[in-house]
Amino acid sequence: MQAVPVLVELTEAKSDERIEALRAVLYDRTGKMAGHTVLKVVAEGTSLYARGELQVDPKAVGDTARLLIAPLLETGKRQLLPSRAELLKQLKGYLAPVRIDLRKPDIRFVLPRPVWWPWFRLCVCVVRGRLVKRVVLPNGTTLDLPICHARVTLCEIDRWPRLIRVLPDRDILRLRDDLLDLIRRPIPIPDPPPFAFPSAIPDVPMPPEPLPGPRPLAAPSIETARAPVALRTAEPVAAHAAPLFRLVEELQQAPAEVVRARLSLGATLVFPYLCRLKWLDALFITHRYCFATVTTDDDGRFSALYIHACGDEDRPDIYVSAEQFLGGVWTTIHAPSITCGTTWNYHCGDEITVVVTDPRAQPCVPDDPVDPPAGVETWVMPHAVGAMPIAGTAGAAPGPGWVRPDGLTNYGVNINAPFGSVLGFRQQHSLTIPHDGLYYFRWSWRRGTSGGWTAMDTPITRSYVRDVPGPAVQFPTVQLGPVGDNLFRFKTQLFNPADWGVDTSADPAGTAYYWPIDSGMGEIYAAKWTTPGTTSEALAPGLADTYQVRVEVFAKNGTRVAPGPGTFRFIVPTSIAPDGTLNTRIADPSEIIDDGFVFSLVIDNSRCSAAIAPPVISAGVADDDCGFIEYAPGASVTLAFSPSHPNGRARFSFGLTRGATDVPAAGAGGEVLALASGAYTRAGTTFTGSFAVGALMGTCPNAAFAETLYVAAKATDGTSRLSGYDRSAVRAFALAQQTP
Repeated sequence: MQAVPVLVELTEAKSDERIEALRAVLYDRTGKMAGHTVLKVVAEGTSLYARGELQVDPKAVGDTARLLIAPLLETGKRQLLPSRAELLKQLKGYLAPVRIDLRKPDIRFVLPRPVWWPWFRLCVCVVRGRLVKRVVLPNGTTLDLPICHARVTLCEIDRWPRLIRVLPDRDILRLRDDLLDLIRRPIPIPDPPPFAFPSAIPDVPMPPEPLPGPRPLAAPSIETARAPVALRTAEPVAAHAAPLFRLVEELQQAPAEVVRARLSLGATLVFPYLCRLKWLDALFITHRYCFATVTTDDDGRFSALYIHACGDEDRPDIYVSAEQFLGGVWTTIHAPSITCGTTWNYHCGDEITVVVTDPRAQPCVPDDPVDPPAGVETWVMPHAVGAMPIAGTAGAAPGPGWVRPDGLTNYGVNINAPFGSVLGFRQQHSLTIPHDGLYYFRWSWRRGTSGGWTAMDTPITRSYVRDVPGPAVQFPTVQLGPVGDNLFRFKTQLFNPADWGVDTSADPAGTAYYWPIDSGMGEIYAAKWTTPGTTSEALAPGLADTYQVRVEVFAKNGTRVAPGPGTFRFIVPTSIAPDGTLNTRIADPSEIIDDGFVFSLVIDNSRCSAAIAPPVISAGVADDDCGFIEYAPGASVTLAFSPSHPNGRARFSFGLTRGATDVPAAGAGGEVLALASGAYTRAGTTFTGSFAVGALMGTCPNAAFAETLYVAAKATDGTSRLSGYDRSAVRAFALAQQTP
């Protein structure tokens, strides 16, 4: 360690101003604290100086660092600890870049009056938010599921003018050039990312549409500046876009000093574009202050207090990251880049919606409210396959996104879709269960409508809360089954550790145990089934068939219980009310086999195939080895492609592109078993169409083409389409005028 002298000149200060000491904290280039000290303020003539020494290792810090100068606040007689120095940074502290000469280390700089005075009036800003995972249900509606009991860290990013001030000239000019390039181009609107459950079920367009053209530029509003910069926008250019265009004109050829000043004033105009400038993240990381770590409640909500200087009109810029307790460890599930994940100019008290896209994130899923049939108090309801409610074989599917009586489903553009891969089965039961007479359940399956049943034996767990006095909240699990003859326990309404074999003898006094208010996303299933053909592409077509699935109920002694008025009733969903309540019916006797409720599922794990045949010219010369086709006047070109699925359960999309331009007349799409699509007719698995060369060439005498074919399986696991079963093909060729 070495003593590094620090001298700060407080310009424009008067000797009678009451400043006795300042806090100085040194940070290395990574933002790690390297040392701290108290600077004593002394008067020399008519000026004030802050002097002190930092005990640091210059070799460990390096030759570049940042020094924070902040007021030395007191609480009673105890000064704030150095570990709170980052908080002081927000109280109008000053963070200066400094260089340290390793041969003769010392730190000297000037602190202007507007920074160091006044420092002492504090105000409070309430920061509120909600942590969610956004999902798209099979019926097309969007739902925000809360991520409860997560750990959220809230940070404030340094105000934009301060960040601009510390940027070197070369980076200022780079920022100018990058911003001008982005402003002149439309802001891209990304497709939504995939989700684990219930996820968006992608469809194949029919016929394929051309790629969208450039979207018009939207001028950011105040509301846009408040929100995360990654928000979509597609508003047309309007009169309020004028300030943005004026900014472009002013920055085009301006020197670094002018750019710095103009960007400092035009922050709200450029915020929507910062998400594209990943290189700025390194700057933001060293200029952020994390002021609170809080836990989300049962609805995913969180709040914290941000303390700042009163009279500071600059709104805080809030960055949120999150962790969740997964697999026994706290795991980061949300940590976007600062440029993309910051809510700029946050309005105190507003609720920030933080959308987590990490597939590992486990939102809390409330049980759907159930309206049982009149007079039914004790019931078990086979609820859904994934996100698709079960209509039962004696009922009727009220619309898309339901398991139909014949075991198929309709969703999106996919009609008569089968099921496949790993299926998760959801069930609910009345509050009167469990008890000794109704204690276990079992799910099983069989092919066809006769023969023996195979029990589903994948272990099923549920998390409970172990709330140790203090901040140590844990989420251990207990196992519902399988036990005995592949039986699984009904989840109790209240959690009793002894009832689940949990040893609490080593836990401190006051430890509380309880179920979370809602189930985690990974714990909503009562049974899981890896369907036949999932792991074998070769065997899957032969295993495709209608299967029956059964759920039974057992007493604690393992005896199967028959449904009836004196025991319990199986009930089945019939519709969903506007408020989300499931309307139900009593299971029909035809749906009860050997005391168990039975429904059908069509399973088909067959994979698709895709092939494109070489184009054929009617008059000319084809050289397929090089991809060139010479055409004669009046010639036509025959295109052929083969989208197929062993059982016809797939859709396709075919397109032709000339250079970078789509040729809509040559596009097609739809069911792989359609007799015709667009200009093509099907024979076997092959679609064939003939086109005049002029219809494909447009105004080009010679042109290069790309044929693209995508075949999408209809199969679903009840939450998402099984896109892993899709196949695609691409072929390129060129048409050129035949030489004499």
